[in-house]
Amino acid sequence: MGLLEVPAGSINVIPGRCRFSLDIRATSDAVRDACTADVLAELQRICERRGVSCEIEQTMRVPAAPSAPEWQRRWERAVSSLGLPVHRMPSGAGHDAMKLHEIMPQAMLFVRGLNSGISHNPLESITSDDAELAARAFQRLLEDLAAEQG
Repeated sequence: MGLLEVPAGSINVIPGRCRFSLDIRATSDAVRDACTADVLAELQRICERRGVSCEIEQTMRVPAAPSAPEWQRRWERAVSSLGLPVHRMPSGAGHDAMKLHEIMPQAMLFVRGLNSGISHNPLESITSDDAELAARAFQRLLEDLAAEQG
């Protein structure tokens, strides 16, 4: 859920209209399309049950940008080398990796966030300790890559 607009919204008023956006991502187009179909079917069932209508406008559709497995493994080795647990998080990247994916393999390191994990928002934050761990993992990845190259 991204954008949410409730015209004339108030604490004690049930709005007659609401506009919202959904960003549905997955590691493959087929999975994303199946999820989209499920979400839209459920939305239609809710509308029918409640006697309301909905209008759907698709504003963007781009191919999935799955992470390259060999780069995911490099990140996992780098994180493990620091004695940290590895958590694999699938990403249907919708930012820089979405474009990089078109010309080169990509994978991302996710850093744990503060403020309940809010991201892509001015409230996004991390600790300096986590920033240091991310920098050390990146350094290790680069050292491992240099060793691979000979």
